[in-house]
Amino acid sequence: MPKLSARHRVPHRSPPSLEGFMKITYVHNAPVPSLAANAVQVASMCAAFQAAGAETRLVQPADGGTAEEIRAHYGLKADFAVSRLRRLPLPASELLYGALATLLYGPRSAGIVYSRSPSVGMAAALLGQPFALEMHVPASAIRERLARRLARLVASPQFRGLIVISARLKEDYEQRYPALRGRVFVAHDGAEVAAPARPLPLQGAFKVGYVGQLYPGKGMEIIADLVPLCPWATFHIVGGAPRDVADWRARLAGHANVIFHGHVRHADTPSWIEGMDAVLAPYLRMVRGVGGGSQNLADWMSPLKIFEYMSRGKPIVASDLPVLREVLSHGENALLCPPEEPAAWASALLALKDDEKLRARIGRQGEKDFLARYTWDQRARAILGAIDAALSYGLSDSRT
Repeated sequence: MPKLSARHRVPHRSPPSLEGFMKITYVHNAPVPSLAANAVQVASMCAAFQAAGAETRLVQPADGGTAEEIRAHYGLKADFAVSRLRRLPLPASELLYGALATLLYGPRSAGIVYSRSPSVGMAAALLGQPFALEMHVPASAIRERLARRLARLVASPQFRGLIVISARLKEDYEQRYPALRGRVFVAHDGAEVAAPARPLPLQGAFKVGYVGQLYPGKGMEIIADLVPLCPWATFHIVGGAPRDVADWRARLAGHANVIFHGHVRHADTPSWIEGMDAVLAPYLRMVRGVGGGSQNLADWMSPLKIFEYMSRGKPIVASDLPVLREVLSHGENALLCPPEEPAAWASALLALKDDEKLRARIGRQGEKDFLARYTWDQRARAILGAIDAALSYGLSDSRT
């Protein structure tokens, strides 16, 4: 009987308190804070693990921030530890980084090393350290060398399970690695429970917001089509690298109803979202991440912005993609539109503009669903419960 749950979502009810549960060393191979969404997720999960009762330490590269800087940047409350470790420019540097992190900060039998890197996991397992892996990319996108390491990691007695952010990813990994069946836990991403925030006085009679990066496929292509179709709306774009902001600002220079605000601290985004009447998650069917790699995020993503919008009770207009339907339901907690049909998006926004009760109903249902399933604390407790089962019963029992 597998001991690591294969449920397709975080349960509606949080597990009981896990105070004193275990120690977690979260080894991340990129600096926190940064502009990347993965930095938000890692910092938020460290805080949530700590709040759930697991003594948590983030190990990150030497150019990352201190614990105080990370908490301030993301507006976090839980006081987890942070250690910075220099990555040496040597062959197999990520394996070496994982080994040093495990040797210096691994909790040994008192807990686990947790990471989003198969190489870190392989290093921890070789050193006899229980390990759990979280993956946000499909198995098919992993380079051959990493795929071999992941296969070895899955076979290790120290492996305690795989956490993924969508049911689509679970299916992908179980198809590629049959030994993972029954050992993959789906935990969609999440957000903090909304604290009171004063709305910013944004310009426009009907304010439509987008918060996030401006990489190809993330949605500026759709917004650019909507700007001339919706002269009665003012579009507020919050976020984006300076080069991307400058590019899109130049493309839409002839339109007064779109305003680019650029990058803001993550801790400040609640006030921006509060000032918006409706919010957009306008993904194309092909979405590229940092650096524009070959992976299509649209097949397996769990976008942070959706949960941040839901947490504040804002009516969402989002792309009608299979992976987003794991969280969003058309006409209930969002309005879903085909990415390739700008007119459908304009109609959805017009309906929200003209019907205050519709805006309130959709926003209220989104907030209700968020509080029931998608807070960071619920995600952390669900993952800790799955890991606890794997640690308690061991790998041999989890395969019976």
